[in-house]
Amino acid sequence: MVEKIPGWLERLLLPRLSSLEGELRAFRGEAAGEFKALHIEVKALDERMRTEIGRLDERFNSLEKRMDLVEQIAVL
Repeated sequence: MVEKIPGWLERLLLPRLSSLEGELRAFRGEAAGEFKALHIEVKALDERMRTEIGRLDERFNSLEKRMDLVEQIAVL
């Protein structure tokens, strides 16, 4: 009688475990796809931010040069 219990458990649990394993693999695939898409979006956002910061830096430098010129003219 004791030997039959593992057989019963095996027949009851193995199909469910196999099903859960398949669902877990599918979920991992979906999650990996979502993380890849998110990574691409973050990378694009990073590139855009770097471009905008570069533009702002150029404008600031230009304004700084103009301020120097205005100060020199004011001294004269």
